[in-house]
Amino acid sequence: MIVLPHEMRDTLVEQVNEYIDSLNGVPDAEDVANRMVEIIEAVADEMKLDGADEIILKLESSGQLDASLQEMLEDEFERDEEFEFTGEDLVGLIEKVCELEWSSKEETDDDDDEAEDEEDEDDPDGFFDEIGGDDDEDM
Repeated sequence: MIVLPHEMRDTLVEQVNEYIDSLNGVPDAEDVANRMVEIIEAVADEMKLDGADEIILKLESSGQLDASLQEMLEDEFERDEEFEFTGEDLVGLIEKVCELEWSSKEETDDDDDEAEDEEDEDDPDGFFDEIGGDDDEDM
């Protein structure tokens, strides 16, 4: 399983919807699958995720896919003739096949609090904060 920021999910759904809205007629499975992979890579890069350049490999590995993510999406679209081409449904499909979960806003805030607590452990009485110094600097 892989966990990505919830903000990424929101951005993916939005960008996929924009792409689907720009299409004329019935979407082509191969084109949509290719564009989905491109959107995922672009959003991961835009959000400056660690390992953004390998996000597709990480998703494929997380879902233990037998084929590439693009091929798996194409197959799913072709197999299910009634598949709804919406951002929500496409991202939901990726969540399912790649065992993808999203961190919630609260988890992100908790992580920030934990980082602050760790900093406080180095300077528990706040001595360096009071004098305006940084306890990580060499003297």
